[in-house]
Amino acid sequence: MLPCRLRASRGGVTMRWLVALDESEFSERIIGWMRAFPHSKQTAVTVVHVLAPLDVPETIGLTGQQLLLQQQGAMVEALLQRVRRLLEESFADVEVILREGVPSREILQVIQERRPDLVVSGMQGLYRSPGFTIGGVAQRLLSYAPCSLMLVPGKAQPGDGLRIMLATDGSEDARRAARVVAELPGVRETMIVSVVRPLGAEKAVLERFQPEESRKMEAAFLRRRRAEARKALAECECLLRQAAMVVRARVIAGHPAEAIVRAARRDAVDLLVVGSRGLTGMKATALGSVSQTVAQLAPCPVLIVKP
Repeated sequence: MLPCRLRASRGGVTMRWLVALDESEFSERIIGWMRAFPHSKQTAVTVVHVLAPLDVPETIGLTGQQLLLQQQGAMVEALLQRVRRLLEESFADVEVILREGVPSREILQVIQERRPDLVVSGMQGLYRSPGFTIGGVAQRLLSYAPCSLMLVPGKAQPGDGLRIMLATDGSEDARRAARVVAELPGVRETMIVSVVRPLGAEKAVLERFQPEESRKMEAAFLRRRRAEARKALAECECLLRQAAMVVRARVIAGHPAEAIVRAARRDAVDLLVVGSRGLTGMKATALGSVSQTVAQLAPCPVLIVKP
């Protein structure tokens, strides 16, 4: 059994997913992606919609304000009914929660109450009211959600059989992500990448040596990093091949987050999977992480696997 909370269900074990939506045109794209994403029939879904305060001008009068609120309520009710019908075709149980307030705060509160295994949210285009951009909501979910998180861009299109890119640095976080990928059914191909970072502070130190000696030591540093990257690839490749997956592996070079996103864009993958240390709150905000930067830059849905 996998040590992380996010795993494919077997033997009747129920997964719990939570999806955050609003009334934009991107919401149904997210629902389409969820339905196509590999999951057990026993998976239960909680849909959360938060009504953010409308910026209603006083000049339209009380009657105009009431009409706007009624229109918003009718639009949200129609959306949630449609979403429920779509999800009930693919999931064992669907719960819909409607709240009012600050979206990120209310969503995090529902996460604490329901304790899902996976949270699904959009990357952009949602919560367009001033002060309520999805960038802010997604960032707070990245920083504070205690479970794994899947961020889906508005342009994501579900397809038959996923092409996945898995990033590994040889850490336990990366191995945890690999074990999750190994459990996903219906994966067409998995590309594993490991990044060789360029020299940073080491280069400044090496420049104090004679040029020839400096070049030799720089080459030694990079050889060690390439060896570590190949070892990390081999570990993940072995695990995934045991799951009878089609696997390719490649060492790439550059600053980790930028190199991973560049490779995902070049290979046009359907899903990018990265591990995370699972830091939350101020630690996550202060330290940042490769997974957070990848989530902000990626051209495709990103699955961030937390402990």
